[in-house]
Amino acid sequence: MLQTATAHLGAAIKMVDLDRQEAVMRDDIRQAIDGVLAHKCFVNGPEVRDLETALAERLGHGWHAIGCANGTDALQLMLRAGGIGAGSCVALPSLTFAATAEAVRICGAEPVFVDIDRQTGTLCPTSLTRAFKAASDGHLPPISAVLPVDLFAIPADHGAIREIATRHGALHFVDAAHSYGGISAEGPCGTQGFASALSFYPSKALGCYGDGGAVLTADPENEMRVRAIANHGVLANTGEHRIVGTNSRLDSIQAAILLVKLRHFDAEIAARQRIAQIYIEALGNHCVVPEVPAGARPVWSYFAIHHRNRDALMEHLSGQGISSVAYYRRTLDLQPAFAHEACVPGGLPETRQFSETLLCLPIDPYLDDDELDRIIRAIRTFKG
Repeated sequence: MLQTATAHLGAAIKMVDLDRQEAVMRDDIRQAIDGVLAHKCFVNGPEVRDLETALAERLGHGWHAIGCANGTDALQLMLRAGGIGAGSCVALPSLTFAATAEAVRICGAEPVFVDIDRQTGTLCPTSLTRAFKAASDGHLPPISAVLPVDLFAIPADHGAIREIATRHGALHFVDAAHSYGGISAEGPCGTQGFASALSFYPSKALGCYGDGGAVLTADPENEMRVRAIANHGVLANTGEHRIVGTNSRLDSIQAAILLVKLRHFDAEIAARQRIAQIYIEALGNHCVVPEVPAGARPVWSYFAIHHRNRDALMEHLSGQGISSVAYYRRTLDLQPAFAHEACVPGGLPETRQFSETLLCLPIDPYLDDDELDRIIRAIRTFKG
């Protein structure tokens, strides 16, 4: 059971309560920061290497983690190291944060939006197959890579996606910003693609106190390419700028904070999984609750429900001091920056329906049972 402070009866319930988490870890975090202040190696210090080792060890033998400045950079580094650039097209969902498509564009490549699976909200293999067929028929540009998103910690159907991508000679990458720490039917989340990208933004299940990210890969040569691109194109042990890279290094203070949080991570995951199970059992008759793929144990960085009167429900919850967030109201294909990107024939009907009814509830691991009861009661008594 997590150590936590007692909540004030009737107090506002936050989506993410960093105050409670910080109260539990305060002494250890300050000690870790003091350690960095003592050695003053503020960029790529020993804490960064320790963090990379700890992240990789959770994935199994042969995996590598490369820390970087943020999750958007992790996506760019992953794609660039895989050879994605000008002339490349990347198939990805429109139901995701802008960074997923933004990274494709920054690499010089072009996004191709593919529809989602209605149950999971993740990239739909059937829609992906249509996209590759349209590309072979000349109706879409050739697709070089596929970038599914483990949305709200639910792993995509990576087995099917990888088989389709491999059959068409495309690379399979993963945006695992929501899912690290969870388990899919194929193993730890983040190990399903040629490489995966993580974000340590403070609201993530494993978040730092600023920006941070990492790339995961099991390919040693790919690891070297990622490290080189992140460090101004300098290949290890050469001191030479062999390629044009960028500056995307994780600072040591953020790594030190993440190392402390990793010591509490399994307990927090267990708390999130307990809350998710309570929600699923209590709310199934009052809204659409997440459908977990067979063999998966999500980290539950977010808990997304669906309701036909989403906005009214959101207002109802707010009136009772309960936070909720309707993420991705306007999916990327409707955003001005990406409105002219290519799209799979037949459009994105499932994406549209999913986004119009989506609402995320608090699933902070430091929620107490009284707060859970308040949230559940508020949803059950909603008359909309």
